[in-house]
Amino acid sequence: MNNSGYRCLVLVACYFGMACELFSQAGVASLSGLITDPSGAVIPGVQVTAVNQATQLSRSTASDNSGYYTFTSLPIGRYSISVKQAGFANKEAVLALDPSEKARQDFQLTVTGTSSNVEVTSVAPEISRDDASIGTVVGNETIINTPLFMRNWDDLIRLVPGVQAQRYTEQSGGTASGRTGSFNIHGIDSLQNNFILDGIDNNTFSENVQELSTQAARPSVDVIGEFKLISNPYTAVYGRSPGAVVDVTTKGGTNEVHGLLFEYLRNRVLDANDFFSNRSGLPKPANVQNQFGGNAGAPIIKNKLFGFFNYEGTRIRRGITRISTVPLPNERAGDFSAAAATANGVIYPTIKDPVTGIAYANNTIPV
Repeated sequence: MNNSGYRCLVLVACYFGMACELFSQAGVASLSGLITDPSGAVIPGVQVTAVNQATQLSRSTASDNSGYYTFTSLPIGRYSISVKQAGFANKEAVLALDPSEKARQDFQLTVTGTSSNVEVTSVAPEISRDDASIGTVVGNETIINTPLFMRNWDDLIRLVPGVQAQRYTEQSGGTASGRTGSFNIHGIDSLQNNFILDGIDNNTFSENVQELSTQAARPSVDVIGEFKLISNPYTAVYGRSPGAVVDVTTKGGTNEVHGLLFEYLRNRVLDANDFFSNRSGLPKPANVQNQFGGNAGAPIIKNKLFGFFNYEGTRIRRGITRISTVPLPNERAGDFSAAAATANGVIYPTIKDPVTGIAYANNTIPV
């Protein structure tokens, strides 16, 4: 059996006077917070600026009459949040935003006659204070450093608590044979999960998973920046199905230059033979898999225009041995006698007439 596949993904982000992205919903998060003075009273009209440390993309807003500021649809990444208001000392916080995160960073300003900077380095809390969702983020470091069978990134979903991945065998012949990315979480069926890729619906629609994956597009593991699995109970914005939400974010270009070339080889030399094939004296079937490609990311115009390109090619040459149970010629004729059992090296039970309960003569079913 010969199979081949190609996957290619090109991402471009640009900035000319204002931010624009060719995948504008890619890996978005939100940030809000309350700004108060030393007595705890709210301060309206405070200038708040968020700067992405990787691209220097900058966004500004002001606190409202209730003292709250809000940033929506921020691309994920590490941000410097600065707060400036006349008569108060400047403050700055550094925090990382993950996919689908509703982060919060409050500021309490101190009165001062001169301008000063106070850096507050914070880590996003695991439990959100603004919603009751439970989620786990699998970061880029984990994705890069974890060995993955057949380079399937969704195997990393097994690391999340409450996940039970479905196992399959190529000899089963069932509809689930060869299916990838299939898992149950907290007892909910795998077909009820919701996959999101860069903010876009990424679910297949066939009722029996003819695509052999519940994901419409399965990007290369090298193009994934990070992903978040939201188990429950998530907000109504994810109200497609009762299962888990898997929000995947792909990489984009930054001010740093990155490049990668790879070759993934698998063959049958170190494979173990299947139990049933081994018992039947059959050799290991052919299995040669080559996955190769590379990616590159770099600034085209520093702080303004970025590019990222990824390519992965797959070549698979595989032989599949299927084991089935079929009746022997004597069994088809109804002959389960002791002589037939000895000749075939098997043991037959006593065959009885289902109506009378009396055993057939010579353990043979009459014609």
